[in-house]
Amino acid sequence: MDRHQYLVNEYQVILALSENMLALAQEEKWDELVTLEVNYLKAVEATTMLPLSEEVSVAVKNLIRLHLQRILDNEAQIKILLQARMNALAELIGQSVKQQEVNATYGRFTNRAIAMRDQQ
Repeated sequence: MDRHQYLVNEYQVILALSENMLALAQEEKWDELVTLEVNYLKAVEATTMLPLSEEVSVAVKNLIRLHLQRILDNEAQIKILLQARMNALAELIGQSVKQQEVNATYGRFTNRAIAMRDQQ
């Protein structure tokens, strides 16, 4: 086993976390996704602290490169799903604002009608 196999293992952990995050995004489990993202970010940060020598074999470099590509692909897909969710939430907020405006306007008309009826 290559003495730098620990690098591959760390990137495999990050890849597994990113795959889980993608699955959660696809299932629209946003709260769980946010919770898992904390672990993902910690794993990424820990990986940046790993010692790296120039003696890493080509095989290890290739495995890491493959893992990184899959991680980046997963992140791109997650971003697309998150953008769709943000768009849906923005639409819901817009509808809520319109509903509040309608309710406020209706309330003003109702109050005027009651006031006019009381004057008669």
